[in-house]
Amino acid sequence: MNDLNIKNLQTFFHTREEIVKAVDGVSFSISKGEVLGLVGESGSGKSVTCHSLLNLLPIPPAKIEGGEIFFKGNNLLQATSKNMRSLRGKSISMVFQDPMSCLNPYMSVLEQVAEPLIIHGLVPTQKDAREQAMEMLQRVGVDKIKDRENAYPHEFSGGMRQRAMIAMALITKPELLLADEPTTALDVTVQAKILKLLKSLCQELRTSILFVSHDLGVVAEIADRVVVMYRGKVVEENSTKELFTSPSHPYVKALIACRPTFETSVEKLPTVDDFMGQSPKSTPTAKVPISKSSNLNSQDSWIQVKNLAVHFVQSESRKVIKAVDGVDLSISKGKTLGLVGESGSGKTTLGRAILQLTQINSGEILWDGKDIVKINVSELLSFRKRMQIIFQDPYASLNPRLTIEQTLTEPMKVHGIGGNRSERSNLAVELLEEVGLESNHLKRYPHEFSGGQRQRICVARALSTEPEFVVCDECVSAMDVSVQAQVLNLLHELQISRNLTYLFISHDLCVVRHMADDIAVMRSGRIEEFGKVDEICLHPKTSYTQELMDSIPRTSKTGIF
Repeated sequence: MNDLNIKNLQTFFHTREEIVKAVDGVSFSISKGEVLGLVGESGSGKSVTCHSLLNLLPIPPAKIEGGEIFFKGNNLLQATSKNMRSLRGKSISMVFQDPMSCLNPYMSVLEQVAEPLIIHGLVPTQKDAREQAMEMLQRVGVDKIKDRENAYPHEFSGGMRQRAMIAMALITKPELLLADEPTTALDVTVQAKILKLLKSLCQELRTSILFVSHDLGVVAEIADRVVVMYRGKVVEENSTKELFTSPSHPYVKALIACRPTFETSVEKLPTVDDFMGQSPKSTPTAKVPISKSSNLNSQDSWIQVKNLAVHFVQSESRKVIKAVDGVDLSISKGKTLGLVGESGSGKTTLGRAILQLTQINSGEILWDGKDIVKINVSELLSFRKRMQIIFQDPYASLNPRLTIEQTLTEPMKVHGIGGNRSERSNLAVELLEEVGLESNHLKRYPHEFSGGQRQRICVARALSTEPEFVVCDECVSAMDVSVQAQVLNLLHELQISRNLTYLFISHDLCVVRHMADDIAVMRSGRIEEFGKVDEICLHPKTSYTQELMDSIPRTSKTGIF
């Protein structure tokens, strides 16, 4: 008997302009103890399907127009609010895509992981709940929780917050786990650990898992079967091996081809449009061939970081955390430096420190020979125009009160770009089209977009001041492979046409190998290894770097791509 059986599910969103058929006639089932992979483009209806299962939709504008959702023989669409509350977080748990907006900023992480046990009466005392929560947090890789029992979500890195979300979902040992991009923000070593943990839970407790992901390598490793969604509909369903070795639908073939792998290297990734017979949206065209070996403006050490240190002091224990501890780096003009390492290793802090968004304790940051640490505020403003950042979290980094037009034109107004509002609005339209969106999106708000679409808006905002240096902090981690391919191609082309320099921070080493000229590996606030991309990836010198490389989902490990 199937644990979950969805029949002809229809979930529509009634907007002022139109009715959006987010989920349109979707049907699939999950057997007890089975892992079902759900993949598709950003906006294809994957997350809406998960939210429909637990009745977590915003009503209005959302409305379930039809269909049935049977769990253990009971139709969830006919369940009372009381019955649904008893199921949520106990029999059915969910790992949400965005940990920062889903964790309560007023409660410590440990309290939030323990809360489901207390709410559902699964432990006799709060002390027992905290002990189990601490054990689960350690199982998913939050090893420092013993020293940070009272730490709040904002004190954790993006990857650490995602681990806490996973711990919260697993702590009640649910019968069905809805995992919506559960490893998106995690580095490869922790990702491998989480996948192993999910497999173990599935085998030990016969837990069924609906695993939503845009990472086909991850889906290939964990899923028994795969369902592919496209524009709200299921276009293909098959066993994992059959789907990846013999895909029948053009869209599925496109998804597999769009994914950068560790074994293959191409200068330009194919996109979905190449397979679906659609005319691709216009993007900037490089005037010279895209090549990592190009000597275009390849002067050495355009940006230099010397003995940089960034320390934080815990409010209660007064313990000093050395987030960045004596780092030396150099970035060449017009090139890409890939920065990799485990979550919490200091990658994001280093990127923000270079942009002077985080106060540093000591060290130098030389931009064309000038130490920007010592310049005054008025001088720094002119540098702000030349350096931008694409933040890790597209949900938290966009102002929910501003339309997309206001979001894109605000930096232009601050830095005097565009003579008037109409001119800036036209520039905003051009930016949206460059990143694969449309002019009719200008008047919308961030909550009206999917995760991948929001990240594309963040890319457009970063380009609005015509910068020379961009810190890409996990800028494609929230994107499915098809959109990821478009954005990576776009970033590559923009680097040539605009002569951009990138610090590319990512946990996805396949993406880093595709994008970077050089790689720096960070560990515990220090640079573990630095060198050319092929040298680091193919011939790592340290055991830590080797461990990172071994944790990558590869074609040779799954044997099915």
